[in-house]
Amino acid sequence: MSKKQKEKRQSIGRILRNNLVLFGKVCRYTPELVILSFIIEGIFLGVNNAVYGVFTLYLFNSLDRGDPLSYIVGIIGLMALWYLFYFAVERIYHRMIKPNLHHKLDHRIHEELFNKTSEIDVACYDDPEFYNDFVWAMDEASSRSLKIIADLNTLAGRIIALGTILGTLIAADIDMIVIYIVCGMGIVGCVVNYFGNKTGFAHEKEKKPLNRKRDYINRVYHLPDYAKELRTGRVDDLLLREADANCEDKIKVEKKYGIRYFFIYGIFYNVFMEAVRLGIIFYMLLRMLDGAMLVGVFAASVGLIWRVEWNITDFVERVAKFPEHSLFLEKYYGFLDYKPKVVSGEADVPEFESLELRNVSFTYDFSDKPKYEWHKSDHKKPKNENSGSADALKGIDLKIEKGEKIAIVGYNGAGKTTLIKLLMRLYDPTSGEVLYNGRSAKDYDISAYRAKIGCVFQDYKIFASTVAENVMSGAYDEEKDGETVKNALEASGFTEKLESLSLGTQTMLTREFDKKGTNLSGGESQKVAIARVFARPYELWIMDEPSSALDPVAEYELNQSILRHAEGKTVIFISHRLSTTRMADRIYMFDSGKLCEVGSHDELMAMKGKYAEMFNIQAEKYVSC
Repeated sequence: MSKKQKEKRQSIGRILRNNLVLFGKVCRYTPELVILSFIIEGIFLGVNNAVYGVFTLYLFNSLDRGDPLSYIVGIIGLMALWYLFYFAVERIYHRMIKPNLHHKLDHRIHEELFNKTSEIDVACYDDPEFYNDFVWAMDEASSRSLKIIADLNTLAGRIIALGTILGTLIAADIDMIVIYIVCGMGIVGCVVNYFGNKTGFAHEKEKKPLNRKRDYINRVYHLPDYAKELRTGRVDDLLLREADANCEDKIKVEKKYGIRYFFIYGIFYNVFMEAVRLGIIFYMLLRMLDGAMLVGVFAASVGLIWRVEWNITDFVERVAKFPEHSLFLEKYYGFLDYKPKVVSGEADVPEFESLELRNVSFTYDFSDKPKYEWHKSDHKKPKNENSGSADALKGIDLKIEKGEKIAIVGYNGAGKTTLIKLLMRLYDPTSGEVLYNGRSAKDYDISAYRAKIGCVFQDYKIFASTVAENVMSGAYDEEKDGETVKNALEASGFTEKLESLSLGTQTMLTREFDKKGTNLSGGESQKVAIARVFARPYELWIMDEPSSALDPVAEYELNQSILRHAEGKTVIFISHRLSTTRMADRIYMFDSGKLCEVGSHDELMAMKGKYAEMFNIQAEKYVSC
């Protein structure tokens, strides 16, 4: 066994710990589910599995002895009463109580995952391996919790059933050799299922990225965001080829593991088990022919023995599932245990005076994966290679003072948006530091720090909620926030569209969940996103391509509105379109991750450098139009 295999091999203590931690969490979140499921799915189910065999044995014994009809009818009546009671309780639990408790547990677990998601570094989304495991955690956490509770309850039920049935068989004077053989079959089943579950985990792990690719393709086809491109371009051919390739890859995976399952279960396990079962029947038949047991006892005992085998087999199968649960849970625990690299300080954030980048460099390093394994034995060491890295910013020095209007310009890929992520502390610099009022931004409470900065991202998102909730970026109170929302929308130029909406600011955006909702154009959506900045008392505004979806007239009106409402505010414009640069106090020109020119519009035009070249090219296009 290799060192790597030894590290990944789970000890019994590790398996117990992983499963018990989740069991404790379920007890905290839904104690009523744990108690009721143990009673119904554990005790009741165990008793029910034993009752049928016990009643059957007593019924056949009674018939063999020639007991009065009233006695036989009494046995049948007891069986009927028990099943009426059991099925009434079982139906009420499964149809009325259990679904609600499952919803409650699912909500609590996902609430925890959602909160954790808001804490993890944005850089984690750049790592496909982390993202795969993140999706795995989101998909598995709730269902895996229910499976563990169900398996624990079933184990209890199997123990109750086995104890009752074995006691009945011994009392019926069944040959102990038969019982020993049946128990041995259960042990064999445990070994087979151990290897089967290891194969199952590897199977699921290999399928996960393929399923994620399939889900992406499905999402492209059913979301309205992609409808126009699918109909007007050739991306449909590309996606269908991707879907075909994905299907072929999934078939290969299924064939690969199907062969393993066939040999583990199909040939070895099933053939062996069937041979043993037939051997037991033949042995008991010989005993009956020798007069060692009556026909009725033989018939009832065969049924009870199969129940013993089934209960033992299911028992060991359930036990064998806990290592599998443990492997899945470590993905879940690893995600919850992930420690962000961008961490909050504790200092209060004072009123904004200045923001400075001092010799800041940043590298997107895709070779050094985020570390989030729960167990040290699986913890990978960082790679020393830099082949997966990409420099986005190199040695940036700049300072922005309170009240300044700054323009950061450059062609696409120059590093402008990366700079904004550093200012917002979505990333921390690879080297150098970001200073707020002359003090490291890392010293401040990160939520309070970000609350000082209002940002319209280039890839802003509109949510399936009301106009007002979109503007407030959260809960909306008509009495408290009504005027604020209307003023913000007016400032962003959305008033004309708002007046056309019958429900005004209470109109749902998108029709995904409300047929009375509205789908906005790109320019209208951008105005709603911009209104978010106007609606909050931010001290620093960052406008990342704020007019990219607007026509020249709307762009001019927006720029004038920003200037009117930004009195006393500090504003950073990010753009590769230079229509906003004339109103900036200072312009920073970026090229290939470097700050290459700094000055006012007139100063940079006089330099006849990259800024002047870019401005003249754009000016020529406007003139030619």
